[in-house]
Amino acid sequence: MVDEIIESLRQQIVSGKLGDGARLPTEKELAQNYAVSQPTIREAIRALETLGLVEVQHGSGTFVRSQGSYALALSLQTLLQLESVGIFEVLDVRQLLGRQSVRATAKLATDEEIEMIGRSLAALDRLDEVDDVDEILRRMIDFQCSISALCRNPLLHRLETFLVTLLLEVQVIPMRKRGMKFWRDRAVAFQGDRREIFAAIQARDIGKAGDAMENYLEHQRARFVEDKKLGALNLSDSRLIEGLAEMVRQMKTA
Repeated sequence: MVDEIIESLRQQIVSGKLGDGARLPTEKELAQNYAVSQPTIREAIRALETLGLVEVQHGSGTFVRSQGSYALALSLQTLLQLESVGIFEVLDVRQLLGRQSVRATAKLATDEEIEMIGRSLAALDRLDEVDDVDEILRRMIDFQCSISALCRNPLLHRLETFLVTLLLEVQVIPMRKRGMKFWRDRAVAFQGDRREIFAAIQARDIGKAGDAMENYLEHQRARFVEDKKLGALNLSDSRLIEGLAEMVRQMKTA
């Protein structure tokens, strides 16, 4: 019965019958509707909360929260770890998605939207004003995701956002304590590649945009090849599990 209730409520949420922000009936009302006990309803609600579909506010009720990015990230995290996926397999998929999204963005983005990418690029030119590693990472992620956000394919964008964040996170977990200079230098090292990508998008040159993105991602891959410890990382490694779980939790609260 719990599984049937979970699926019934999930369908109402994804179909829009229960829209984002909508308050679910009380546990007592749901128990009456489904002819089950309140503990059964409580178990179903906990499962929906874990999936990122609802948020329980104690004293106020349970509300629909459309957290597609979190739900996808949770599923992908589980899949990658169950399948013991290696870091180069992640890079392969990231490269395929990156080429596709940048080509679509060069073709479909408006001039105003392209200016948004330019602002993300400019933010990476001002890292001397940053004194926090997380802010450097946020700016690197923002540039890459600002491109995929404009490709007019929400599934591609969500997948790419997850992989971009993941690939940075697996580097940060073992190297966070290396200091601001290390992370500034690491970010700036790819700024030339980013400028080439942006210039190609501005010129609406789809082929050149794809080539520029390919160069950018190949240079990133080289970092993993050069660093044997990074290249040997597996997503089921015990030292990564908690860090990736925290990354996914952050997507829930974003």
